[in-house]
Amino acid sequence: MVNIFEVFLPQLLRYPNPTDPLNGEAAALMMREQKAYDAKVKEYVAKYATRENVDDAGDDSNDSDEMSSVGSLDDDEDDDEPAGQMDEV
Repeated sequence: MVNIFEVFLPQLLRYPNPTDPLNGEAAALMMREQKAYDAKVKEYVAKYATRENVDDAGDDSNDSDEMSSVGSLDDDEDDDEPAGQMDEV
């Protein structure tokens, strides 16, 4: 796990591979308009990856260190329909 965070991820961020993208739109922009891609990356970093934004996102969560329980979604026992079935209109 340490290898992923210390070696693989930094290399992937420094040297992205636009020929095998996870985000096709970003890859196309990178290959066609490098300056526009760089500007978009800077915009996203300023918007989502600054210390202030990260700290603000942490303030929105409740102060509990516990993860939410998926089991709480199963509390609705009055639903007689099997999963994946929709009511016809």
